Amino acid sequence: MTTSASRTTNESPTTPRKRTAEQVLLSASDASWAGIAADDLDATLCDHAHCEKKASASAIALINAYPGDEPLVRAMSALAIEEMEHFAEIYQLLQTRGVTLKRDQGDPYVKALLAHVRQPSDQRKMDRLLISALIEARSCERFKLLKEELFARGDEENAVRFRRLESSEAGHAVLFIKLARDEFGEAETNARLAELAQAEAEIVAKLPIVPRIH
Repeated sequence: MTTSASRTTNESPTTPRKRTAEQVLLSASDASWAGIAADDLDATLCDHAHCEKKASASAIALINAYPGDEPLVRAMSALAIEEMEHFAEIYQLLQTRGVTLKRDQGDPYVKALLAHVRQPSDQRKMDRLLISALIEARSCERFKLLKEELFARGDEENAVRFRRLESSEAGHAVLFIKLARDEFGEAETNARLAELAQAEAEIVAKLPIVPRIH
């Protein structure tokens, strides 16, 4: 295992990279989800706004937890800014649509995933990174489905928006896995990612199909 101080990376966390969610996830979303999300797009957008806000907060929390990890701090600093830019974009869209953003009611999906975080310090760090990767990968997959549904309905403006966000989320998933692999090694990271991906698939299978990103 390499130490945080010895790791270096030249990759920008905000650079979209072409990846499919299937490379990380072990299950596909129910085929009916995209139609339900598009039928109540306002509710889906509100949930999306909260997701972007919490993604930024999560990046900052990682900085707070591991301030001496220079590659992670640089990556999460850029990521936190990007996620808040996405939040601002969706918030402006909601205002344009005449929708008021209500208080966040919580995310059962993320809460269930976080229950799998192990408590020893190194294991906790790995799990936080890999769970973040899975969340981003699921968002990517859902954005792809919603994009295709909106294109089919003739809502090209929002379809293009979600196509761009899909690419961004794919890059974020890759970033979190890279951070884990750089510190903990590929074999250990891949083994734990497989375990968490299985748990994630089971969580998704049990959740109701509603107009929200997770």
